[in-house]
Amino acid sequence: MTTMDMRRRASLPRFGQVWVIWRQHRAATYGLLALLASYGTAVLVTGLRARSYYDRLGLNACRSFTTGTCQPLGRAFTSSYPPLFLLLFLLALPAAFGAFVGGPLVARELETGTYRFAWTQGAGRTRWIVTRLLVIGAALFAVTAAYGPLYTWWIAPYEHVLPTGFNNYLRFEFTGVLFPVHTLLAFAIGVLAGVLVRRTVAAVAVTFTGSFALVFVTVFGLRRYYMTPLTTTGAPGAHDWVLDTTYRDSTGRGLTGGQAHDLYLRFLHQLPDPNAEVPPGAFRSWLQERHYSLLTSYHPAGRFWPFQFIETGWMVVLTVLLGAFAVWLIRRRTS
Repeated sequence: MTTMDMRRRASLPRFGQVWVIWRQHRAATYGLLALLASYGTAVLVTGLRARSYYDRLGLNACRSFTTGTCQPLGRAFTSSYPPLFLLLFLLALPAAFGAFVGGPLVARELETGTYRFAWTQGAGRTRWIVTRLLVIGAALFAVTAAYGPLYTWWIAPYEHVLPTGFNNYLRFEFTGVLFPVHTLLAFAIGVLAGVLVRRTVAAVAVTFTGSFALVFVTVFGLRRYYMTPLTTTGAPGAHDWVLDTTYRDSTGRGLTGGQAHDLYLRFLHQLPDPNAEVPPGAFRSWLQERHYSLLTSYHPAGRFWPFQFIETGWMVVLTVLLGAFAVWLIRRRTS
């Protein structure tokens, strides 16, 4: 047998790495699919119930839910929806995926010493890590991308009755392309953390904390600065992202919070029934009659997709850099 034949027999078959990855990570794959199935079942059951109630109330014929007979019907419908804050646990899902899939990927091999065997086979350490990053990353992307259409279908009746600005976390995260991108970034953080700390539990903890903190800071801090906000003295649209509102007098001088509150109390006291629901725009009109104005800083709804592409872009770049750095460390520094 020639040396070339021996090398061919020692190397793995073309799909051998994929088969090994499946054998090693099938439990995690089943867990991801089970989580998606549970989420899908809950969304389907509650969504069908909500749509049935929506049709019974005849809300599809309503064009406004702030006046007329549609107002109490819309209020009854939205109160029947599951509280949306219960879905905020989805904010932690990318971090959880990254921690429990990416964290142990390399850390487990380093901690147990099995890398001495795994990295000396026909595939080599570079092919070993690159194949895992690509295959597992593609699986994570496919699973998490399914969350978006499910949420979009589920929330559609609610959005018709009570539209929200695109700063709403759930709407921005799941009706665009960000959720799988956030997950891939957390996965890359997990892999790099495993290479650096070399302990599975520590890598999981570092990944979850770091990934959740990054998404949290992005959602509630960084995102609003992607573009310069606009200002208007009129009423912003239902899907606009309102950042700040400033009260100004006839000279253009800004009012303090206490002065603005006193103005609103004066407005309520002159209403026929101060306990009744205030009609939309009534307070703004009352202020204009007295030469006051409301200056609103906002991002228009048309910036939804530019914001999506901006955030997707820098997260994809960061994901690639972290993944490449992890591969470099494994090639050059891990022994």
